[in-house]
Amino acid sequence: MTRSLRKALLQWLLLPAGLALITFLPLAFHLVHQPAMEALDRALADASLALVPHLEVVDGKPRFVFPAAAEQVLRADRVDDIYYLVLGPNDRFVAGDAGLPHEPPDGEDSHADRVSFYSHFRDHPIRVSAVRRTISGEPFVFVTAETTRKRDQLRVDLAFALILPLIFFAGATGLTIWFGIRHALLPVEDIRRALHGMEHRAMKPLDAASAPGEIRPLVEEFNLALERLEQASDAQQRFVANAAHQLRTPLAGIRTQLELLQREPDATERETRSHQCIGAIERLGHLINQMLVLLSAEPGGRHAGLAEALDVPELIRERSPEWIRLAETQGIDLGFELEPARVTGDGLLLGEMVANLVVNALNYTPASGEVTIRSREAGGQAIIEVEDNGPGIPPEAREQVFERFFRLPSASSPGSGLGLAIVREIAHGFGGEVSIQTPPGGRGALLQVRLPASNRHSPSS
Repeated sequence: MTRSLRKALLQWLLLPAGLALITFLPLAFHLVHQPAMEALDRALADASLALVPHLEVVDGKPRFVFPAAAEQVLRADRVDDIYYLVLGPNDRFVAGDAGLPHEPPDGEDSHADRVSFYSHFRDHPIRVSAVRRTISGEPFVFVTAETTRKRDQLRVDLAFALILPLIFFAGATGLTIWFGIRHALLPVEDIRRALHGMEHRAMKPLDAASAPGEIRPLVEEFNLALERLEQASDAQQRFVANAAHQLRTPLAGIRTQLELLQREPDATERETRSHQCIGAIERLGHLINQMLVLLSAEPGGRHAGLAEALDVPELIRERSPEWIRLAETQGIDLGFELEPARVTGDGLLLGEMVANLVVNALNYTPASGEVTIRSREAGGQAIIEVEDNGPGIPPEAREQVFERFFRLPSASSPGSGLGLAIVREIAHGFGGEVSIQTPPGGRGALLQVRLPASNRHSPSS
């Protein structure tokens, strides 16, 4: 099984980050949810206390005077149903909604001056606040309750408000870790490319000084191995030279014996020389075998980089062919007014942002229309503009068009309603803003993106 260093690093970094996010979510929900519920409970308790001044005891009998207007104010709520109840000594009914729970189901703190609890009333879950007061020496209980729809919706809203940013943060963290690991492993890739480009006749040591400290020992060991390999190569070359010399001598002797053999008239002498040639050939074969054994014993053989400074005009030029083809297909005049502008960030995201602006303008500009792409720097900001003379965007809709899946009712071109939402998200990710303006000519739309200008320059600039 092949082990991957990149995969191992991702696992060791993403797993703790994921566990931290999972642990943080319920803690954050509790820290936000608890004060919100306490605030709602205080409001409900205040409503119970507001009932107290309306009760008086006359001739030993409780009298609850609660005007209809006051009751209407108490029960007024656009989300929940509001109930109230007033009980006298021995829990005798005085006023309000009969049967409304006034003690916790478990009986705990039932005699406390103020208690809040959940219960049910008329087949609905409710939150109850009961306040005990003594009036003219007699104990009374003032109860208000409300259904839990507002509280349930608040829980959902709080969950979404926490989960969505965490999802975005998790994605950003994952991408950061991915690109960080990729960038950190670039020196390894540089070593691989350097090795791949080497030839067996032009092998040279790697630059250990520029290698990161973690892999510098590996580079130094490789250089030592390369030195040993060069020594082996030198030994091999010496071996070839020696082999040529060793083979040349017996071959010359055999040739001489054969020439003498051709001129020798005596049969006995020819037989002697023939035996001598056979012996020389046998010795030569033995020599060759020995050399092959020696060659196999000799050492030898060939063994065989996230955020960046971006040139905005150059990035636009790289992406422009696809826009030019689209403009030509639709009969639109696409123009460029590109002045120097630089930002720091992800080139892929910046390219996608500009592409969304341009394609959006081309889609909404009629045939024979004009679309102009501009870039410049002003006031420490890089400015990217896309202007068209199409139908434009009404002022009252210029905020809504940045919402996800929102499309103008008059839109005729197909689309998902995500283009400008993507533009704004990327602009915010760069620490910038996007706005919609009316062009100087008064017709069409001018979409302007302002990003922090980069004060760094690439090595080629």
